[in-house]
Amino acid sequence: KKWHFQMRALFFLALFFFLVASSLGDPLPPVPPYETRFYDQTLDHFNFATQPQHYRQRYLIADKYWTGDYPGNCSGPIFFYTGNESPVTTYYENSGFFTQVLAPLHKGLLVFAEHRYFGLSMPFGKESFEYGKINYLSPEQALADYVELISHLKQTIPRAANCPVFAFGGSYGGMLTTWIRMKYPNIVMGALASSAPLSFLGTGISPYAFSLAASATFEDALEGCGTLIHDAFVELEKLSVNETGRQLMAQQLKLCGPLNSADEAAATIDWIVSGLQGMAMLDYPYETNYGISLPAWPVNQTCDIISEQTPIIGLVPAFEQAIGTFYNNSGDLTCYNITTDVPNWGKCCGWNYLACTEVYLPSGSDGIFPYVPWSLKADTDSCFEQFNVTLRPYWGIVEFGGFNLSAGSNIIFSNGMLDPWHTSGMLKSLKESMPAILIPESAHHFDLRAPNDADPIYVTNAREWEAKVIGQWLE
Repeated sequence: KKWHFQMRALFFLALFFFLVASSLGDPLPPVPPYETRFYDQTLDHFNFATQPQHYRQRYLIADKYWTGDYPGNCSGPIFFYTGNESPVTTYYENSGFFTQVLAPLHKGLLVFAEHRYFGLSMPFGKESFEYGKINYLSPEQALADYVELISHLKQTIPRAANCPVFAFGGSYGGMLTTWIRMKYPNIVMGALASSAPLSFLGTGISPYAFSLAASATFEDALEGCGTLIHDAFVELEKLSVNETGRQLMAQQLKLCGPLNSADEAAATIDWIVSGLQGMAMLDYPYETNYGISLPAWPVNQTCDIISEQTPIIGLVPAFEQAIGTFYNNSGDLTCYNITTDVPNWGKCCGWNYLACTEVYLPSGSDGIFPYVPWSLKADTDSCFEQFNVTLRPYWGIVEFGGFNLSAGSNIIFSNGMLDPWHTSGMLKSLKESMPAILIPESAHHFDLRAPNDADPIYVTNAREWEAKVIGQWLE
């Protein structure tokens, strides 16, 4: 009897693996339609004096595939996206691995929760970022939002009460996914944390790791590309020191207005650095629009442009064309406004506040980019000036553990090796139930995206492996 039981178990496990491979290889079903809902969320979960004050939290729910018959009168698992620093609709549009693969495979209910102070989930409307009102923005409050929302859904949706909840997220959302499984294992049974940086001060990760990794992404794309970009920045810094140089700099970079000071020139250089580093994060093999329109393999295209055009039109004009890969892929812009011409996720002020409070990740600049030393004092002063808060640099590692997460279980950590943030991610498996996977030729949370014919084989293999592990945990 024991032998027959083991053979049956192996048969169903083999059948499941076959279904996983088939679902990843077959034509994808369309992204299921979602319904937009709002939940009257608790404003402050940790101070009873403020209750019952609430705010309207947006979430998306899609039940097209939620038609199974699981134990406990459950229609299927709940796949819960832990929203991060952008409108939640952006994440729904870019999470095809769950919306088009795992949800159909496991008859899953999809729930995408929006992070407080982002998108339409503004506790105080247009006044949300004012002093005294922004202070309800924190990872702890967001995590408590998510578990309260999950509890509400289980209590109010028929056949949901006993359904397992599997969390997933990318980048800061991957950090939240890690922490929700660590802090609320009674609510969430497993998690996939993609491209989650955990490099709090005290973890030993260099403040320059991100910029050096971004440099390597460009240097590896085309021989000599990194040197040309470095030299272009050197030329821009020379132009920035006087009025005549700044006038030429604004002209060659096709800015919409003059550069009236060295500070404005420095801000422009920072804007270019942000674009190039963002491009390294989003270096996908096909056209994307993740808060900004990009072509396939944007790093390679940028390197091709600056390499081919520099001998023809000069280094800085070629640099302008190259950064257009990021800031003007559509070709609609005739000039650049560095304040408004930024990705959706690059705007003030929610993420800046998080970075000044509990998600402080030390950062300097080096490699092909202008050298900027990391300075805790400068960061502390900047945070106080912007938000009137005093940075507590070591609180992140105390509250969230950094890489010391071995007490947890059922968390997959994935990192793409083209993504500069991989240097801040969990790169080694902590134990069998907390595996880490490194994905060559993969950018920022690439594995969460839908399978595509242009995907490198490494990404395809990673998704298949992740699907198998998630399937085992759900079983």
